[in-house]
Amino acid sequence: MNKNIFLFICFIFSGLLLNAQTFSKSEQKVIDAVNNYWKISAGKNKDAWKDVFHKSYKGWNKNNKALSNKAMITKWIDYNWGKNEVLYWDINPIGVQIYDDVAIVHYYYSMVTKNKQTDKTTNSDGRWTDILLNEKGNWKLVSDHGGKEESKTNE
Repeated sequence: MNKNIFLFICFIFSGLLLNAQTFSKSEQKVIDAVNNYWKISAGKNKDAWKDVFHKSYKGWNKNNKALSNKAMITKWIDYNWGKNEVLYWDINPIGVQIYDDVAIVHYYYSMVTKNKQTDKTTNSDGRWTDILLNEKGNWKLVSDHGGKEESKTNE
């Protein structure tokens, strides 16, 4: 009996080790860049948020029917900036690939925002893939895709 319990515990522990995610130093630098622009997007500096996007940016949120470019993103940021307050955000990176000056980052995100006009809070969870270009030591967003997870309940 004790041997079976020991084997079961070893099996569970080995599974946890296999699922533990570790990143190289270069991968961690890319993750830090993603964390940094999430922080910027939740902050007070609208121009710094717009500067995250590379001039050739193209991407889409799964809720949009059309691909966005830098001009469209800039227009959206100008329109929407300051309407919501970000109360909480977190990203959980699950994969990073680096090819010279290009990086692909896959992650889950969680966010809680509050509409400043209505005081309504909204929880948002989803997954995202960002493609970044290292331009003179700065990772710029050149493409992305993702969005909110669909609700699993009948609300």
